[in-house]
Amino acid sequence: MFSLEGAEAENPTCVVTGTILVSNLYAHVLFDSGAIHSFVNPEFAKKLSDKPNEMDILLHVSTLLGSIYRTNVVFKNCTLNMEGRIIPAHLV
Repeated sequence: MFSLEGAEAENPTCVVTGTILVSNLYAHVLFDSGAIHSFVNPEFAKKLSDKPNEMDILLHVSTLLGSIYRTNVVFKNCTLNMEGRIIPAHLV
């Protein structure tokens, strides 16, 4: 569960969910306008046709539920298709 408080709740555009095409696969996504990285669920990543690349750094990612994931894997050259617009993305 994700919740917004205070000023965040007054700005409905800071977090949006929806279903879009990610590299020609339908995905339920959470857009956070304040995020600096784009993360992909490991189960969804298995469906991507491109092979992942290794980054030079190891990221430690914490979730809202308190889990911590470590990764140095990035899927480069993915595409997001939103209302006919193709947007390039690198997914960690």
